Amino acid sequence: MSGNATPVLRAEDLTYRIGTATLLDGVEIELRRGELVGLIGPNGAGKSTLLRTLIGFLTPTEGSVTLQGRALASYSARNRAKVMSYLSQHGPDQFPFPVIEVVEMGSYPVIGMGRSPGSREREAALRALSYVGLEDRADRPFPTLSGGERQLVLFARVLVQESPIILLDEPTASLDIGHESTLLQMVRDLCEEGFSAIIALHNLNIAAEYCTRIVLMNDGKVRAAGLPDRVLTRELVEECYHTPVHVGRNDSTGSITVSPIPPSGAARGLRVHVIGGAGSGVNTTRFLHRIGCSVTGGVAHELDSDARLWKALGIPYAEVPAFAEIDNEALSSASSMVETADITILCAFPFGKGNVRNLELAARARRLIILGEEAGGCPREFFVEPDETRAAFDRLVHEHGLVSYREMCSTIEQEILAGVSRRSDAQE
Repeated sequence: MSGNATPVLRAEDLTYRIGTATLLDGVEIELRRGELVGLIGPNGAGKSTLLRTLIGFLTPTEGSVTLQGRALASYSARNRAKVMSYLSQHGPDQFPFPVIEVVEMGSYPVIGMGRSPGSREREAALRALSYVGLEDRADRPFPTLSGGERQLVLFARVLVQESPIILLDEPTASLDIGHESTLLQMVRDLCEEGFSAIIALHNLNIAAEYCTRIVLMNDGKVRAAGLPDRVLTRELVEECYHTPVHVGRNDSTGSITVSPIPPSGAARGLRVHVIGGAGSGVNTTRFLHRIGCSVTGGVAHELDSDARLWKALGIPYAEVPAFAEIDNEALSSASSMVETADITILCAFPFGKGNVRNLELAARARRLIILGEEAGGCPREFFVEPDETRAAFDRLVHEHGLVSYREMCSTIEQEILAGVSRRSDAQE
């Protein structure tokens, strides 16, 4: 597809108002032949209003829509339907017809209303039903189907219409994960054949996986548009959806993935520093974050599991390059966090040249909890100056003792309760 190809559908400065409410505000969007454009945004962003304006169901207050180089308003309803089809997010539930007749309704723009579909239209409807995997439902009454099956039938009706431009408003809302991916693959296959589509989606991961481009809407405006990795950034998603997220990549396909970060519990005032490494701090961090502690991380090597989690949760920590030794700058940064923490937790991990200075951090803690080795966890081994390193570790254990993960969790919870009690007493 040429980047300079003339758009088959374009909206310029599109504004739509109802009374004093502005539902679309200066929207610019275009669709080129062969593209599958994903329309995303939070509830109330204007996605459905935009699609209904592009199809001609709503007349814009300002701006224009151009369809294949002509003003949309210049098309009759029948001629427009020959070029562009539309599937709404709320399809009819109670069509009192067999499934095959519902699908045949997609042929009306070609044969004209009032004319009965013939054998050619029946064959096209059966092909479409076969394509969506529902050929065995052809004679079933439409209302007896599940919500997902009804949506697939209505998509088959769109296929029978054979319009080169397809607008889909949240067509996967009632589909299970298998049918969702199947429908999106069908739409993408059509676009590879030369069709063009705009599809409104709530599933950001599906949008990133299947769409050529993504348009992010918020408050009736286009906030960003472009390739998925340019639009689905943590900053843009958090700004529009007002929720913390982690943005990564699908290990199998390489596409962008967006995952919400569960909110931590109500802030409890307990400051806990985690000295981890080799992923040893992951479970501890998740527990502390979940119950609402103010968490800081120690020194982590780039690409380490602890570093990835701390970064995703927005937890302050010091980072050094992979396989590098802890330098003075990183040690100083982590030390300042240790010194302000109420409790420091030293997780179980092997000590090597790259992380042995974590023992210096632990020695500076106001109160230290040392986790013992757990079954299936990281073994605590000593690979650098083993006698001296083990002796330094043993001195810490002699002073503070070893506890299990479960005992650590219990201690933290007791500290939180004690803190709540102290604050209550102070307020009385």
